[in-house]
Parts: sequence; structure tokens; C-alpha cells
Amino acid sequence: MISCLKLEQPGKWRVAGLAVGFLIAFTPALVLVFAAEGSRSPDIGSLLGGAFGTRIPRSLAVAFAAALLSTVVGLPAGVVAGLYDFPARRLLLGLLALPLLVPSFIMAIGLSLARTALGLPADGLLSGFNGTAAAFALFGVPMVLFITLASVRGISRRQVDAARLAGGERHLFACVARSVFPAAALTGAVAGVLTLSDPGPGQILGFSGAASEILASFAAQYDFALAARQCLLLAGVVFVFALPVALLLAPRLAIGLLARDATPAPLVRTQSTSLLGPVLLGALLVLTVTVPLAGFIQPLFRNFPAERAAQEIGRTLGHTLTYGVTAGLLATLLGVALALCAGRSSKLRIGLLAGLVLVMALPPSLGALGWIHLAAVSPSSLDPALRSPFTVSLALALRFFPVVTLFAMRGLGTTSPSWAGVAAIHGVSLSVFARKILAARLVPPVITSALLVVLLATADVSSVLLLHPPGKSSLPLAIFTVMSNAPESLVGAMCLAYVGGAGLLLVVAWVASIWLRRKS
Repeated sequence: MISCLKLEQPGKWRVAGLAVGFLIAFTPALVLVFAAEGSRSPDIGSLLGGAFGTRIPRSLAVAFAAALLSTVVGLPAGVVAGLYDFPARRLLLGLLALPLLVPSFIMAIGLSLARTALGLPADGLLSGFNGTAAAFALFGVPMVLFITLASVRGISRRQVDAARLAGGERHLFACVARSVFPAAALTGAVAGVLTLSDPGPGQILGFSGAASEILASFAAQYDFALAARQCLLLAGVVFVFALPVALLLAPRLAIGLLARDATPAPLVRTQSTSLLGPVLLGALLVLTVTVPLAGFIQPLFRNFPAERAAQEIGRTLGHTLTYGVTAGLLATLLGVALALCAGRSSKLRIGLLAGLVLVMALPPSLGALGWIHLAAVSPSSLDPALRSPFTVSLALALRFFPVVTLFAMRGLGTTSPSWAGVAAIHGVSLSVFARKILAARLVPPVITSALLVVLLATADVSSVLLLHPPGKSSLPLAIFTVMSNAPESLVGAMCLAYVGGAGLLLVVAWVASIWLRRKS
């Protein structure tokens, strides 16, 4: 019988488990490295001197602008939401999470349609560099807001009371903002880094970056070697910017998100914040959700192609759910395993969090091209694993398992180290302890995170575009492929259908988390 004390004791198995987990996650990228080394495609100097090289500074400029805008807007909103209670607070926060679960190119389509409806010029506010940066900020602002909110709730009640007594609400706000600024700024930097590997908004709003060039090399020119070298070069740029961010952000995440010894200050309702809170979050909701949705709705007043939209949705809905649900299950297995391997060791948790940031920052096309090369050099007997819908789901799971890992680490942080010791004294086995004690703490956050992975996986386009078997595209991919040639009304109807489905699943995840929390 294995003792449940294993969960609280150090051991070589923890480091070995983390190493195996990250090896699995990075295997497609490593395969692509070896494939590119053996090819005769242009070297790095030629790539930097060509069209791809000119796109990299454009991508970096957009990333910096999106990171700055996300931090400037998301930080004060997160501090207000973390300190004060006000009418419709939970509802507004829930709605602000929607842009995180919708493909960025769909929001960019909404901005483009809104620009047309408002009669703005093609080189104006909602197009080109400005429009692309704004489209990426639509998901960057909620990221910073929620990380700031979590960091604020990690500040102890005594610290908040001391700052309030020292100088009132203004002094408290300034002190809290300074305290959480590093986490907010680093999260904004992560949001900026993620833009480097996303081709959608730039293509739609007329400011294409390096990621668009990679898709063109593979999907349009069918040049795998060129796309592989471009992808590796972009991954190197991403790694240069993501590594310091990961190393700086991981310790703060470990302290701000995983600490359980601080009693958070109760939310305070004042006359000013009762007015300011709804106005601030409401304005953010208008800018991040309402404006893009209004762009979809306007063409539908002229024509509502319900039958055509229903056909496209019916054709792709089954594949979309298959990719998302399978990816959620696979990501759950890997994420929970890594969280258990890290345990309570601060060094292992920091190392794991740094690795998770790097995994999320890597271009999705990097892993997808690695899977394509594996399929090309493997025997046909491996087709079910390398040339099937399972391949798409596995690639998506390896991209989004960090979400489950973070939630699982948070759930494990709610348990007490003494529980395992008491259980071991009474002869409780590891399996019984895991089933009756750990499961009660892990099931609610893990189910919530699995549902989030389902939403994130269905929103991915790059991996599905490169890996999906013929005739088995997802709904976001169908929108992405027809948006240039289909009528605006059809594109708007399909986008609204996807946003509505994402919102419905978000509500389901929220209700399920509340029910599971009450049941436990």
C-alpha cells in the first residue's frame, strides 16, 4: 500500500514527472527543429532580409502597443474590482471574460464591420496598426484585469486596513496599485507576446505580421521547409521576450495566486465606487464586447441568411465539439499530473509556472508543423494518432494544458499538509485519500478549467487550419476561410452564433463551478 504521505514528501519523481511533462509538450517543436536543420530552405540571414524580416518589427510594434494599452486600462479596473463592491459587479466581470474565449480574428471582424458601419476611413482608428493593436487589446485588457483582481485579493486584510487608516481610500488605491503593478505589467507583456504568433487580426485589419507570413508560406505556397524556418525564427523572437517575462512573473504568480495564508479584505461599498465601478467596467464592456458585436449585427438588418448559416454551423459543430472536448480531457490529465508533481515546493512551482508561460507564448503553428512532419515520416499504421481528429485535439491540449495546471495548483493550495499526515497515521491508502479528500478540492477547479480549455480549443484556428483532416473543419476555421469571399451578413451571423455558443458555455462553466463548490 502506497502511503498518502508521498504527496507531501520531496522526491526525485517530482522533477522527473515535470521533465517528462514538458518533454511531451515541447516534442512537436523539437521535431520541427531537427526537420528545419536538415532542409535546404533559406538561412536566417536571408529570411531577415526578405519580406518575413520586415514583418517582424511590425509584429513587435503591435505587441508593444497591445501590452501597454492592456496594462494601462486593465490595472485600475482590476484594482477597483478587487477592493470594492458595487452593483452588477459579478455580472460585469463575467461578461468581460467573454473576449478571452472568442478567437481574436472574430473580434477583429467585428471591429472591421463596425468601422464600415460608422463610415470611418480605411486607414483610420479601427484599421491598420491602430485597429490591430486595439483588436489584440480586447483580450489583453481582460487578462490584466483578472490577474490584477486575483493579486489584489491576495493582499491581506491587515495590510488593506493599515493603508486605509494611514491615508484613506486614495492612499489605499495608490498603495495597492503599486503593489500589484509588477504582476499587471508582466501579464500585459504576456498578452503582447501572445500577439506575435496570432495572424488573424493583422490579416483582417490590414497590418499583417510575421505569423501571417508563416501561414502564407505553408498554406498558400506549400513550402514546408520555408514555413518551418520562419516558424522557428519567430519562436526564437518570442522566446527572447517571453523568457524574462516568465522568470519574473512565475514567482509573483506563485505568491499572489497560490498563497492561502492571507485573509483577503472584505469588499467595501462606498458612494463613489458604487457609481465609479459600474461606469468603469461598463465602459470596458462596451469597448471590448458591445462594439464588435454591434459590427456583426448591423449587416443582419439588410439580410439574415439563417438557412446558410445553419448549414455551416451544422456541418462544423460536431467537429468543433470533438476537438474541444477531447482536448479538454487530455489537457486535464496532463495538467493535474504536473500540479501534483510540483506539490508544495516553491522552487518546483516557480519552475513549473515559468514553463507554463513559455508554453502559452510559443506560436501554435510551431507545434502544428512539427506534427505534420511527424506524420510525413511515420508509417501509415500511426495514422490514427498522427493524421486524425485526435491529432488536432492532442495539439490543442498541449497548447492549453497550462490553464488546467494553474487551476489544479490553486486547488491543491486549499489543502492542508497535515491532512496527509493524519490520514497516514490512521492507515488510509493513497488511493482512498485521493478519492475522498483531494477529489473534493480538485474537482470544482479542474472541471471549471476543463470547460475553459474546451472554449479555448474551439477558438484556436492556426492549429486546426494546419492539422484538420479533409472535410472536418471547425466553426472558427469555417469563418476564417470564408470571411474574404462570403457576404458580410453570413459572416456576421456565423460570428454571432459562435459568440453566443461561447457565452452559453461560459454560463454553464460558471453555474457548474458554483454548484460543485456548494456541494463540496
